[in-house]
Amino acid sequence: MGNRDRRLGAHVTPKRLADYIGLTVRRLRMEREYTLQALADESGASKSYLGDIEKGRKNPTTDVLEAIAEALGVPPRRLLYHAALEEDDPFLGPEQLTLEADAEGDAETRELAQLAHRLRPSDRKIVLALARRLAR
Repeated sequence: MGNRDRRLGAHVTPKRLADYIGLTVRRLRMEREYTLQALADESGASKSYLGDIEKGRKNPTTDVLEAIAEALGVPPRRLLYHAALEEDDPFLGPEQLTLEADAEGDAETRELAQLAHRLRPSDRKIVLALARRLAR
């Protein structure tokens, strides 16, 4: 918070998990070029409820999250995992996650994924090229 914000008595509210879930649902919806109405039709949740979820105003139940994830074509676990790792402002750092990202993933794969989040994009390309060569 800057000096001006302190002088004005501004208070920055920390984000809740609901905020990160909402951001992730919105990002996935936009990537798939779904309108709120299209996602509502696919998931069975109302358009206004989905809007409130995306804005972090509502905490969806696990049943609703599963329906949204299915409508977006992602496993519910992945939706939550991506919400926890929101790139711009993560709720959790990769090293704080104790749940597996995917059930079939092993410890080395998870560690590689966690380390990749810390690399610069140019370094990720180098590591990816090396991994492709080694996998031949």
